[in-house]
Amino acid sequence: MLAADKLLLQSNVKQRSIALREKELRLFNTNFSAVGTQAAIMAGFTLTSFVEIDLPPNKPTAKTMLHTFVTLSICSNFVCVAMVMFVSVWGTGKALRGRDGAMDTAVDGMNAERTLIFSCFAMGVLATLGCLFSAAWVLMETEVRSTVPSIAAPRPMRLRPACCTRSPSSRR
Repeated sequence: MLAADKLLLQSNVKQRSIALREKELRLFNTNFSAVGTQAAIMAGFTLTSFVEIDLPPNKPTAKTMLHTFVTLSICSNFVCVAMVMFVSVWGTGKALRGRDGAMDTAVDGMNAERTLIFSCFAMGVLATLGCLFSAAWVLMETEVRSTVPSIAAPRPMRLRPACCTRSPSSRR
């Protein structure tokens, strides 16, 4: 009787552990999907704006900066989209079709790739912002061009969500 109760208890613990890891897997897939979608949209906007902008020939420094930021934005956003696709497809496939313990391996692997994905996304956001500033430098008049960075640059730092700041009770 004790052996049967022990097996039942172990089975319940394992089942709950897999259910918890499945929730983590769904969370990663949802977060990565949102990040990948945003990166794809930013890459599309960057490419479209680059194709549509008529560059004047008398501003070589601004054109160089624009080309640099456009290239950096498109590349980092495409890398982010590719990483999200690989991690979501392969991680989910391994978790659902792998051997015993594959769910843990897949979720841990997705967690390990999270930093690279979010770093590529952050680089893409900053490069897209650089494209905006470079396009403003190329296309706008001097008076307007000098005010755009002073208005727009401090804004992203103020948009940090409250969940990213540590509360006084969590410092203990």
